[in-house]
Order: sequence, then structure tokens, then C-alpha cells
Amino acid sequence: MKVLDIKGLRIGEGRPKTIVSLMGADSAALVATAHKAIEAGVDCLEWRADFFAKVDDVQAVAAAYQELCAACPRTPIILTVRTKGQGGQVELDAAAYASLLSGVLGTCQPDFVDIETWIGDAAVTSLVEAAHARGIYVIVSCHDFSETPAEDEMERLLLHMAELGADVPKLAVMARRSQDAHALMRATARAREQLEVPLLTMAMGTAGQTTRLTGEVFGSALTFCALGKASAPGQVELAQALVTLNAIHAMREVEAADSAE
Repeated sequence: MKVLDIKGLRIGEGRPKTIVSLMGADSAALVATAHKAIEAGVDCLEWRADFFAKVDDVQAVAAAYQELCAACPRTPIILTVRTKGQGGQVELDAAAYASLLSGVLGTCQPDFVDIETWIGDAAVTSLVEAAHARGIYVIVSCHDFSETPAEDEMERLLLHMAELGADVPKLAVMARRSQDAHALMRATARAREQLEVPLLTMAMGTAGQTTRLTGEVFGSALTFCALGKASAPGQVELAQALVTLNAIHAMREVEAADSAE
């Protein structure tokens, strides 16, 4: 699998890398939470710019991102504007959403940008190409807060996001029962066998919490964790997640060493 090396963080290698979302309304709040997350051992940060008070001001967004990068120079940062239909705070039509992201990408250079699939293949492809032209990695994302789609459909979605140019296809679904979590894991494993890019998948809700901790087993290379306030249902506290993620990784290393003998 292709490994993404961003500021020394190797995504797609070893245990799943942890992400904490920053949901502050201003730069001071963002930087304060970022420092707490880094001190707690997080690998990567996501700036949820849809919580930012000036999210509709491209220059203000770019300036805030640059300030955050200056405060956390060694930590990869994902820039995300999450729309209401995908569980976020801002209500934008496809044209306005694409225009906002395009403006931000033309003004600053985030490590990662998140692009939502609902705006349509043509718009996603255009934004992906613009990001890649500036050396920016892309997460193409799809969220379903109502249910877990059929296993074949989830596999198809992941493959299609990769076809659109995603460096990391992201799929989040709502688990109502343990079988939903199992279906998400099977779909991820099947997609993982066909793709070279790292995947980011999770089943949200209490029934899906195991998917946030066992990604190394079924093929998810990143996982979102909570630092006090969760940004999505079912997130595990960062400290607890790190204990489990590290334990699973250690066991798999022992298993691999035993198999090699």
C-alpha cells in the first residue's frame, strides 16, 4: 500500500494514526485545543472550519490555518468544511461549497483537504486536481448518519472515491447493531485488497465503536478520537484509544514475527 509521509507521519504503515477535531470559533481556541491534543499524543489534527466564526471569509480561513500551522509545525492538519447534510455546521449548496474550498486552496496550502462527494463527480474531480496541483493531499469523504448501507455499496463507494483521485477515501456510516459494524469492516477489507491508497472508515455510534479501534486488522489507516467533546457519535477518548491501538499493534507484530520463524 502507498504510504503517505506528511511531516514525518507515515499514514498507511503501522497502527492507525489518531485524529482529533478542532472546533473552536477563533484562532485562540483552535491553538489551545491543538496544543492539548498534541500533549495527549495525537498524531494528526483536523480543523473543522465549519465551526469557525468567519468560515465564509476565505482570507480569514487561510490566515487562521496558517496561524494554526505555525503553532503546530510538526503535526499534519486536515482542513475540513463540513456541511450540514454531512453532519457539519454550515449550509451551502454545491456551487458555494466548491467555491469556498477553491478559494481557500488558492490562498493557503493545507497538508490535507477534505472534499465531500455529494457535490458531484465533476466538482470533486476539479477540486482534487486543484489540490494536487499545489501538492495538497485529499480526503474524499462520504457520511451516512441514518444507516449502514449494504456491504457491496460501501465497497463501491470506497473504490469510486479512489477513482476520483482521493489520497484517502473516507466513509462514515451509522451502526445500529453489531452486524452493521461487521459489514463496514468487511467492505473496508475488500476495498483494501483492491486499492493502493490508505483508507479511513468507521461505523458511528456505540454499536460501531470497535471499528474505531481495530482498523489495523481490517484496513483503516486512521481513526478519529475525542478530546473531551466528540465531533461525531461513538468516538473514543484519545488516551483510551491509544492504549488499545498500541496493544493491537504490538500483538500483530508478535504474530508477524512468529509467522516468520
